[in-house]
Amino acid sequence: FGGESMSKGLVFIHQAPSALLAHIEWTISGVCGAPITISWQVLPAPKQGHRALVLWEGPVGSGAVLATSFMNLKQLSFEVIQQDSLDDSGYRWSYTPTLGMFSSTTDQAGNILVSENQLRFIVDSCGSNGLKLQAELRKVLGQAFDDELESYRELFDGSEGHNSVVTAEAERVSYSQNVRPL
Repeated sequence: FGGESMSKGLVFIHQAPSALLAHIEWTISGVCGAPITISWQVLPAPKQGHRALVLWEGPVGSGAVLATSFMNLKQLSFEVIQQDSLDDSGYRWSYTPTLGMFSSTTDQAGNILVSENQLRFIVDSCGSNGLKLQAELRKVLGQAFDDELESYRELFDGSEGHNSVVTAEAERVSYSQNVRPL
């Protein structure tokens, strides 16, 4: 990439139909500029399709390109994680066919960052309605996506032999984003 700034991260394909597996590999290869072959795993019943976890590295902005490309396939459930770097913020994109896309900036630990202006707007718009405040905070943290993807994320846990960096990132995505009732 000749001195070009790089970013890296993970792609969690939580559910993909067989017909899209080659297209997913081509997409990642094209965005990252190097051919890849993914080790696909069949989802356990009653789920259908395949899943995979892929480390990626590419020019700054590759995470957004991957997320947009996958979203346009419309039949996938996935997450693209872009790690924080000197040149680019950390980011997480989550997509399910039923919910659409959720995206958020993340810090070095993978926590979702919510700006002061977002929080002020939520507090002002909710007034003294505590239930509405809870609902709006859950929305800005992507709780519906966490709820829908959790059963898929759990499949990446366990003794599948992933290296500790991948396992730690999977656990961070799965568990650090939970919102407790106020």
